[in-house]
Amino acid sequence: MAMASECHPTTHPSSSTCGNNDDSSQVSFSIREYFLQTLTTTPFVQHSVTKINTLLRYSGVPEKSLLTNEEFVLSSTAVVATLVGYYVLFGKRHRRKRKVLAEELKAAQRQVHHLEEELLAAKREDIIASTPTRPKRKSREIRIFMDGAFDVMHYGHMNAFRLGRSLGTYLIVGVNSDESIKKCKGPPLMEDNERLTMVKGCKFVDEVVPNCPYIMTSEYLDYIFATYDVDYVVHGDDPCIVDGKDVYESAKRRGRYRSIPRTEGVSTTDIVGRMLMMTKEHHMRTNRGRKRGNSVGS
Repeated sequence: MAMASECHPTTHPSSSTCGNNDDSSQVSFSIREYFLQTLTTTPFVQHSVTKINTLLRYSGVPEKSLLTNEEFVLSSTAVVATLVGYYVLFGKRHRRKRKVLAEELKAAQRQVHHLEEELLAAKREDIIASTPTRPKRKSREIRIFMDGAFDVMHYGHMNAFRLGRSLGTYLIVGVNSDESIKKCKGPPLMEDNERLTMVKGCKFVDEVVPNCPYIMTSEYLDYIFATYDVDYVVHGDDPCIVDGKDVYESAKRRGRYRSIPRTEGVSTTDIVGRMLMMTKEHHMRTNRGRKRGNSVGS
C-alpha cells in the first residue's frame, strides 16, 4: 500500500503531460489539415498546378515527380513567409540605408555644383587674362556668343545662358532659323518669332541675333566676330555633331571656343516625349469614360 501511494504521485503528472501533448498535436494537425484542404481546393491553386505540370510533362518529367497541390501550397507559403520575414527583419534597415545614401548623393551633387561654379570662375579669370584689350572698347569687356534652337524654352536653356554670361560681361545669343533646324534636326515646335521672344526675355541675354544657321561655318563666324565684336563662342560640353562634323570645329581651330557644363536631366526632346505620353494617357482615360457613359446610358 505504501508503495502504491508513493508511485501514484509520480505516474499521474506524467500521464497528464502526455495527454496535453497529444491534445496540442491533434489541434496543430487539425489546423494544418484545414489550411491545406482549404487552399489546395481553390481554383487558383488547381489551375496553377495544372499549368506547371503541363510544362513539366512537356519537359520530360515523369508522372510520379509531378507537382501536387499540397506541395505547391507548402512551397508558396514558405516563399511568402520568407519574404515577409525578410521585410520585417531587414526592410527598415534597408530603407534607412537608402535614405542615408540619398542624402549623401544630394550632398555630393551640391559639392559638384560648387566645384563647377569654382571651375567657371577660374575659366573666367583665365579668359579675362588672355583676352587682349580692344581699342574700340572703353572698358575690359568680354563679349560671348552662344547659339541654339531654344525650342520649348526650359531651365536648361536658362542655366546655359547664366553659365555663358559668367564667362564674360556681355552675352549675345544667336537663334537658329526654322529652315536650318528643319534641315539638321527636324521641324521645331515653335516658330522663329516665338523662340526669339523667349530668348529676349531672359535676364542673362544682352542681345539676340535672328536667323542664325545651325552649323557654324567659317564664313558665318567671320561675320559674327566682325559684326558683333565677339571674343568667344560658348556651347555646352556635350558633342554637337551633324553629318559627322563638329558644328563648332571652325571656332575651336581659331582658339576662340569655350565650353560650359550641360544641365543634366532636361531637354526639349524629353519634354515633348512627356507631353505625348500625357496626351496619350489623357485620351485613353477620356475614351474609357465615354465607353462607361455610353454603357450606362444604354
